[in-house]
Amino acid sequence: MTIATILAVLEGTDTSDSALSAALSLGKRFSARVDVLHVEPDAAAAVPIVGEGMSGAAVEQILASLQEQAAARSKAARELFDSRAAQAKLTVVKPDAAIAPGKHEVSYRHVVGREDGVIVRYGLLVEFIVTERPEDGGATATSVASDAALFDSGRPVLLTPSEPVSSIGETVAVAWNRSRESARAISGAMPILRKAQKVIILTGREDDDGPEPSELAHYLAGHGIEAKNWAFTPGPGSIGDSLLAEAQKAGADLLVMGAYGHSRLRELVLGGATRGVLSRGAIPVLLVH
Repeated sequence: MTIATILAVLEGTDTSDSALSAALSLGKRFSARVDVLHVEPDAAAAVPIVGEGMSGAAVEQILASLQEQAAARSKAARELFDSRAAQAKLTVVKPDAAIAPGKHEVSYRHVVGREDGVIVRYGLLVEFIVTERPEDGGATATSVASDAALFDSGRPVLLTPSEPVSSIGETVAVAWNRSRESARAISGAMPILRKAQKVIILTGREDDDGPEPSELAHYLAGHGIEAKNWAFTPGPGSIGDSLLAEAQKAGADLLVMGAYGHSRLRELVLGGATRGVLSRGAIPVLLVH
């Protein structure tokens, strides 16, 4: 499996540079097209929601503020793209131009509309979607963009940390808990695993049934991937904290894991381990739901 297209979603925030850097790094490494997407929210569409029970003047004031914020983010996203494209002397093509196999090109698309719907619209037919971690790093650990990409596109999603990283995919840690989500994450990450210099299987010592880490290593060997087992005992904190600590001990620049969640309402879409990794992760995380 090769990588032909990567979709990078830029929100025009302080963390957008990290997402764009990661997408361009992968695009260069795999000689792939990077389609950059910025979705500008339609402020007028939000008025019926925020304006209920308000005076006309108050609604107009809120609408003006939303439009100003949206315009500022759109401007920041475009300027970032133009700056990085010029700096790296990238070939910029129109977003609807035919994809040239084996050629690292970039495009920029600006759409006004509902962020979740637009991201799914353009994310269904790509190999990876790259999104930035929310600026607040709060309890949900996801934004509208990352949530839509992860749970509605069906594609592997690379969530980047707040600061750009120097490398990605050289040393890859795979979180293995014998689950369907873990298996799907490994399948989605296969192109990156094949190019990695080092692959490490992280497994917390537990009694769950399912394929052992050695069996996963055997499976990966069939794809030409040599993987080393790294068993650990989770600490007193969250399993997410333990995964991050072990990945960093192993020198990983990417963590691959399944995105878990039982109920969007009960757990805000993400299970505890996933949420912990995303809210505090200092390295990129590749997720598959």
